[in-house]
Amino acid sequence: MIAYATQMTGGWRVSDMGTTLMRLSYENDLSKLLTGARQKLFSSILAESGLQEHDGEIFTEVPADALTGGLFTLGQGVIRLEDLGLWTQNRVESTFYDDLKAIIADIVPDADLVENYIVPNIEGAENYPVDFYIKTQSNPLYLFGVLNKDKAMLSTIIIQHLRASGAKFDAMVVYQDIDAVPRQHTKRLMSAANDTVASIGERDAIKEKIEHRRAA
Repeated sequence: MIAYATQMTGGWRVSDMGTTLMRLSYENDLSKLLTGARQKLFSSILAESGLQEHDGEIFTEVPADALTGGLFTLGQGVIRLEDLGLWTQNRVESTFYDDLKAIIADIVPDADLVENYIVPNIEGAENYPVDFYIKTQSNPLYLFGVLNKDKAMLSTIIIQHLRASGAKFDAMVVYQDIDAVPRQHTKRLMSAANDTVASIGERDAIKEKIEHRRAA
């Protein structure tokens, strides 16, 4: 890492001059890497490292007698940020499902909600788990969170298998970002599910669809 120290009134501005995000852009699409849950992770790293970001520049401002500390702070933070492209997928997956669970829990009482639900009276049901079971006035609502194409394919298989096995339910899908999943997979899943929400950011749509199914 190359650090640039610029003297300012009362101290130093220690900066990477935009080189960190430039290096990340070589192997990552920054428009996707720094949106949604990934943006939260990026901001969290900055805050925990004592850094700021403006127009792609990562920097910290320190007193006149703390230049060495500022260089160390920038260096440690940049190392964490450069790892973002490598380890973000698992963290984002965890964040996505935690966020989805929190949204559902705000809508559905604990007594009417089961996570990682195994449908009874279905042979081999443990191989076809449902992300969230939601009790309704009639058929239960099975809700699936979809982060990527693999989960889209798996959710399609689970829904189709459960229906073929005689289970009666409505299926709802919430994507992290539907545009990040190949169209052929979204089309198959859309045909299998009753309701689809294109992004976890559409909280009002998630609430509206769940409440509609619970009241039906």
